Amino acid sequence: MSNQSKLFVLITAYLFMSFQVSADNTKMKGVINDITKIYMSSMTYIFANQPLINQKDVDKSELFGDKFLENVKQTYRAKYSEAFPKEDHFAKKILLQTMVEVMDDNKELLYDNDIGFKGVIPATYAFQISAKLATKGIGLNFKFTRTNSNIRNKLNRPDAWETSVMKKIIATPKIFYDENALLNGKPAIRQFTPLPMSPFCLACHGTPADNPLNANKERSQWTDIDISGFKMENWTVDDFGGGVSISIEKSFLESH
Repeated sequence: MSNQSKLFVLITAYLFMSFQVSADNTKMKGVINDITKIYMSSMTYIFANQPLINQKDVDKSELFGDKFLENVKQTYRAKYSEAFPKEDHFAKKILLQTMVEVMDDNKELLYDNDIGFKGVIPATYAFQISAKLATKGIGLNFKFTRTNSNIRNKLNRPDAWETSVMKKIIATPKIFYDENALLNGKPAIRQFTPLPMSPFCLACHGTPADNPLNANKERSQWTDIDISGFKMENWTVDDFGGGVSISIEKSFLESH
């Protein structure tokens, strides 16, 4: 084989490998995008249904099993104006399964009439999903986090990657994707999706005037402790609301 032929073979092999790597990265990005939007839809549904979650003596079957999944899918279609993703990767299937399991785990709590505020909010929901995935040995992690100085639950503190990303996007929030990150010391793809503050968020994180516990009370009787028992931060809708951090170990993506 001539030197020219060898060079041609090497170039062809390099281009093929580059194309393969690019295709793999595109597939991985597609999977984590779908997973992010599926989770965000379930989070939106949980946000919107806090009255049902915390209400006493009502049917809450819409929060469980196939009904819950169908509600999440409807929320997805309304939120993104597109069809719900195909369950064409194990990561998507295991997420949907785990979402249902987490809600089922909370069933007794959700039907407990002696507890007013159930605490089933996106931050705890994300933590419960990740904890359940970890017990299954699944390299998929969810976290509802914010800057380290303003985090409520220490279990949701940002790691070094999340802290670095928030510093980059806090002035102009946008989705941040990293296909060469690490998770627990293992190669991973990671995505951070910022969440804008909304009036609903202010019920806990805003000022005493936003606190539902202060409704119909004299100002002198107002409290700055929210319904979950935390001190309100006096944030506004213009403040950085943190975001959802989702990470998938590459070995988990590639083996399924």
